[in-house]
Amino acid sequence: MNNAMSVLINALVDSFRPRMLMLTLVSVALASVFWLVIIWLSIDPLVNAAVWMLSWLGLDFSVPQADELALLGWLKVILVPLAVFGLLWPLVATSAVLLAGLYVTPPVVNFLTEKEFQNLDKRGDANVMHSLWVTLRAVVVFLLAWVLTLPLWLIPGMAFVLPVLLTAYLLMAVMRFDALSGHATRLEIKAIKKRDSTSAWLIGLVCAFLSFIPPILLIMPVMSALAFTRHYLGALGELRGDPVVAVQEG
Repeated sequence: MNNAMSVLINALVDSFRPRMLMLTLVSVALASVFWLVIIWLSIDPLVNAAVWMLSWLGLDFSVPQADELALLGWLKVILVPLAVFGLLWPLVATSAVLLAGLYVTPPVVNFLTEKEFQNLDKRGDANVMHSLWVTLRAVVVFLLAWVLTLPLWLIPGMAFVLPVLLTAYLLMAVMRFDALSGHATRLEIKAIKKRDSTSAWLIGLVCAFLSFIPPILLIMPVMSALAFTRHYLGALGELRGDPVVAVQEG
């Protein structure tokens, strides 16, 4: 727990260093253009889909105008935007994580390697196809889990818990590989995945939670990359220093 909090605090501080601020500005510009286009093109279909989904669950919103102030009217005001968010957020989260993996993580890895991990040998043996497979698998699992758990949003509190939990999983699954692929072998990445602790989940949950809060969400691609890269490069150093692993490799 202390390690996770230290990693998060250092990531927050590093997010405001000049190189990282410039990276944040560019990533925000790229993401904003993409998200605005997606929202502009999809908002009407998403509202219609949200109304249909709620009607399928038994909530009929075809009521007279005079009844708009009744309970059903208030449910429409609350549940339709919530359902639209439930349909839209997977696109936003997936695009943000992919942006972080493709554009943000490489310079973050270089920054932290120069700053803290100069002695960590680069032994990465993953190719582009392996990277694409890891990312695609994580995104598919995330989207399937999101769709399958949408009915659970009607349970009080689940509309808050499930998005944070699933976004944390997506962050961990994608950024683990992106942070390690240049330095670790595939066997080392697999070993680190098996050893992954509550610290990684705590980092993911905090980053996922903050990504829902404007305007903090603007720095989250860079901050998340900083936090996970520092965590996983540190885990790689610990793995290589483990005498059991050294014997197995020998």
